[in-house]
Amino acid sequence: MKLFQYLIILPFVIIAILAASDAEICSETRAVCFQSFKLENSGGFKLETVLAVFFIFGYLLGRISAWFGYSPIRRALRLQRKQNRALNKEQAKLNETVSGLKQDIIREKAQREQAANGQPKKGWWKSLKGSKKGN
Repeated sequence: MKLFQYLIILPFVIIAILAASDAEICSETRAVCFQSFKLENSGGFKLETVLAVFFIFGYLLGRISAWFGYSPIRRALRLQRKQNRALNKEQAKLNETVSGLKQDIIREKAQREQAANGQPKKGWWKSLKGSKKGN
């Protein structure tokens, strides 16, 4: 990743060094003249403009460098999100299992209470026959 970072930043730095070494302050005005880059009927660029351009240039190089420096953290966050999604799926499965077990426990307690009270267990087949006590 460092190689990729240097391949991006190095050409910009070389251009900035060449521009700075090519610049000189013109004698007639307080302006910066570039020997290899001359505009017709131009006295050069204002010093404040050149400084602002170099300031913005430095800021952009710093942002690119920070972006590359932050890349290991971004990778770790991506892996962590992936693991969290897998854990959420597993937790949902376990919650379903636990709720099923809780229902089984409640059903088992009810059956034990019925057996303790002496009431016979009602089977599903008795409800199908209907009640014949009243006839």
